Amino acid sequence: MTLQEVAEILDVHYMTVYRYVREGMLPADQINRSWQISRADLKEFQASRLSSSKNKKSISKSGGGSIKKARHGGRDETVWADRVLARLIEGDEAGVASVINSALRSTHNLQSIYLDVLMPALATIGARWEQGKLDIYVEHRATEIVSRLIGQLSSKFSRRGVDRGTVIIVAPEGEQHSLSIALTADLLRVEGWKVMNLGANLPASELAKAAKSAQNLVSVCIATTMSSSLQETAKSILAVRSVSGSKVKCFVAGLAIKSEDQAQELGADLWVASPRELIVALDLMGQKAN
Repeated sequence: MTLQEVAEILDVHYMTVYRYVREGMLPADQINRSWQISRADLKEFQASRLSSSKNKKSISKSGGGSIKKARHGGRDETVWADRVLARLIEGDEAGVASVINSALRSTHNLQSIYLDVLMPALATIGARWEQGKLDIYVEHRATEIVSRLIGQLSSKFSRRGVDRGTVIIVAPEGEQHSLSIALTADLLRVEGWKVMNLGANLPASELAKAAKSAQNLVSVCIATTMSSSLQETAKSILAVRSVSGSKVKCFVAGLAIKSEDQAQELGADLWVASPRELIVALDLMGQKAN
């Protein structure tokens, strides 16, 4: 069905249906430069709207107060992540931006957008590529779309006032993945840390130079996604120790790190399985220092 046909069924303007599609609320395929919607997807969309309407009336009658509340960490985030995922797979950059803006209007904050929407969507794309379910060009295209998007959002993560210390985030030599590092860097900045993002594929000797030059360096976090990079990860930690001793804590993260024992074998102080864990670990360090 065309957008116009769907608009007539829903009794809304054509551009309203277009917005539903671009924000990932209503699945659609672009065929010959025209959006097409299946009847099954339309029925599911109508059922979802009806259910949502009933829930709103029920809350209103029971005096439940405001219903416009983001349920961080629950089904709400999964829905938004799925919408972003669909737009990324289609290569629809404008659609991804529309979904993100819509999520922000629904009272989500930027941290939640990064942690609960963008990162899960990217993780799913990476997993599907590894399973052979997505072509590599789709994964590359999605990465570039998100890179441009966070380039626009990054300035919103700045925080005024005295910083809490410097944190270096980096991927060792041989690693080519830097997008998760950029996302994590923004999340730390809004927490008040001064972040030195050194990106991917950095030799251990250069990391040592950066660590030596950094003022008020608190920790170094090394992200490793490939098992073939573990040796370089260990070399990077040793390089930091050679110039900073034990006063600078070394964290490891990434898909290649599976346990705390493995992290310690590499010479790290702590394994952080997610950006949230890194934020908590740094907070605890700050509390102990105080």
